[in-house]
Formats: sequence, structure tokens, C-alpha cells
Amino acid sequence: MNRSRYEQYLAAFNGKDYETLGRFYADDVEFILSQERGLVFHGRDAILDLYRPFHQAVDEHVEVVKFASGGDFLAVEVDAEFRPIPGTSQSVIDLPQGKVLKVTTFAIYDLDPEDRFTRIRACSYSRHYEDA
Repeated sequence: MNRSRYEQYLAAFNGKDYETLGRFYADDVEFILSQERGLVFHGRDAILDLYRPFHQAVDEHVEVVKFASGGDFLAVEVDAEFRPIPGTSQSVIDLPQGKVLKVTTFAIYDLDPEDRFTRIRACSYSRHYEDA
């Protein structure tokens, strides 16, 4: 997968286009967001079932900082911004109303021969809150 194709994935992600987003995941994809917190998801539907309600409570926007393709994997550094939507709640991240969470994350994506994600591992190394 090249950077242009990955940017299409992010456009679907940022646009909350779950139908398009789902095409980037293999049926049996594994997404490891945080083993310590039990945030490990198995299968395309499990990932989409995470994001649909989360994005009803949080406006999330992701941008690429660094991108590297190794043929059957991607290594990506991204900046993400999370803004709570007033009057809603979620339990995935600690996000007080009136604050914006900014996170920088490294992610490794394993790819199948059709360039679909088969395994995603994410690790955040910078997080801070700002006033909304």
C-alpha cells in the first residue's frame, strides 16, 4: 500500500465513511489498541462497532506525520485530535467536556496480498489536553 492509498483510508476514517473504511480491513483483522485496558478487537465488524458509537460522542481527526511502507506492512506516525461532542458520553478514552485531547501514535499495519489490514498495533507516545 502506498501513501496515497493510506490517505484514502484516513479520508474515510475522518469522514466517518464506515462502508469505505470497512473495505480496508480483512475479515479477520486484529486491532490492538491497548492490551492493558482490554482494547483488542477481532474482525472487521468489531472494529467498526467500536468506531460507530465512539464517533457519535467524539469528533476524531487523524493526520499522517510519517509514513513508511515495507511491502507487506506499514509503519505510520499520526497525530490525532479528539473533541467531545456535548451531551454525549463514551468509555474508550478519558475525555473531559471542554477539553481537546491531542495524541501522537505509532501504528504498524500488517497487510494481506490485497492490501487490506490483517493486524494493527498502535502505541501512543504523546498525549496532552488543551482547552476547547
